[in-house]
Amino acid sequence: MNHKLPIVFSSLLFAASFASAEIAIEDSWGKAQFYGSIRVLITDEDSTPSEEANGIDRQTDIADGISRIGLRGYVNLTDGWQGVYRLEGRVLADSGEILSEDNDFHRRVTYIGMKHQEVGEFRIGKQFSPHYLWTILPIDITLHNPRHYNIRWNASENSSIREANSVAYFSPKLGGFSLAALAEIDGNDSESSGVDSYNLAAKYNNGPWQVGISYFDRADDIRINGAERPDAETFAATVQYKKGVHKAVIRYQDEDIVDDTEFTTIGGYYSYQFAKAGIEAQARIYNLDNGVIDGNQIAVGITRKFGKRGQLFLEYVDYDEEAAILRGRGDDVTAGLRIDF
Repeated sequence: MNHKLPIVFSSLLFAASFASAEIAIEDSWGKAQFYGSIRVLITDEDSTPSEEANGIDRQTDIADGISRIGLRGYVNLTDGWQGVYRLEGRVLADSGEILSEDNDFHRRVTYIGMKHQEVGEFRIGKQFSPHYLWTILPIDITLHNPRHYNIRWNASENSSIREANSVAYFSPKLGGFSLAALAEIDGNDSESSGVDSYNLAAKYNNGPWQVGISYFDRADDIRINGAERPDAETFAATVQYKKGVHKAVIRYQDEDIVDDTEFTTIGGYYSYQFAKAGIEAQARIYNLDNGVIDGNQIAVGITRKFGKRGQLFLEYVDYDEEAAILRGRGDDVTAGLRIDF
């Protein structure tokens, strides 16, 4: 492993300059907000044995960290109902491409919907699934290199995050409970002419505790990146504790795949904030078990926060031999700068 990046990380301290005002228009008609998150990484990744055999040497790279820009807001329709919308595009900050289609997996979200405080919210378009929002989000975006976001495997990979051709409902909170449902209906899919996949989820909030559970039945054969995946039934549960300077998360997921294979993922995460210094230290471990190979991924990181809109970070991710085979990734160090507006 090449460890040149801490020097680069120190030099990035001079680059942290950003505005703190929200870019928005709001009046009696509603609200429109322009927003963005620009994230640039410097990575140094080990090649896997199979990559080395094919002459691939990853080494050091300047990469985009899934930057995006978008417009979101609401329109007041009546005294009780609001029309909601979100339009978001992918930005490749390393190469300077805006609204890029470079990678289908990272095309973003575009939906409209209606919301009522007592009825709930309906959305239609391409959107985050309840499965993602309530069981993945607490643990998977806590480190910055996207190569390590989606540690899940096979049938739910690449499509349990943002669901195209979908309609979803999110209930109001009822005594701390929230319910949600999503259905994907894609007439171009060859599996069915009706609902291709559906997701049922529930969330419970009580003080510092949050519990999320999700069932995802996926029958469509074509994923949003054009890859074919077998049908699968996925169950996931996440428990989060967040209070003061502490955040801890435990996540379990089991995927029962139509070809009679099964994949189990167990993850744990903890972070501690040194509030006066603006520093957050974090660690995460994933165990990945497909019934034949059982491996672990371990990640540690430190983030220097500048208010709510700027971050400098340094991270290290280690794969043991089995996890490296499962994910096709090698160990790496990542340094980067993130600015939100």
